[in-house]
Amino acid sequence: MVSRRGFFTEIGRSLARGILAPVPAAPRKSARLTWVRPPGALPEPQFLDACTRCTDCLLACPHQSIRKLGHEFGDNLGTPAIIPDESPCHLCEGLPCVAACTTGALVGDDPASVRMATAVVDEAKCYSAQGQPCDYCVERCPIGPAAIRFAGNLPVIQEDACSGCGVCVYLCPANALHLRPASPR
Repeated sequence: MVSRRGFFTEIGRSLARGILAPVPAAPRKSARLTWVRPPGALPEPQFLDACTRCTDCLLACPHQSIRKLGHEFGDNLGTPAIIPDESPCHLCEGLPCVAACTTGALVGDDPASVRMATAVVDEAKCYSAQGQPCDYCVERCPIGPAAIRFAGNLPVIQEDACSGCGVCVYLCPANALHLRPASPR
């Protein structure tokens, strides 16, 4: 027979195990941390030389889409980037992030000429390609049919027109889109 003291001790231990047990992290939409440089970024080596990590572009972004990369990104620590799974680029009129950059790491003023990356469709995951009704990527693309349109049930990316803003990546409920950087890192 268990003593009263033993009974309550065991209950206390059981509760402590439940409270102190590690809680699994909430699942992310995507396990990969795909990131791209802000609009108008110079090619990567020149960008890294020119960028002073001043945060002017971050503060100028009205959608707070630009963030500083953390320690997990190694040599890119503190540099500005967009992580489309968290918040895509909205290709704002006049590109205020570029206008705020005084070092020349970001250049240009025309959202239509932005080429940060290219979207890539994974047909095996795409709801539309599997015959399910879904058109988020095509309907919400800020560039429109010049960058993405349907060919049958499959969304097809027009590489020469895709800005790589990440809106399609952010909105895709099937996680069937990712970005391929415009320039190698």
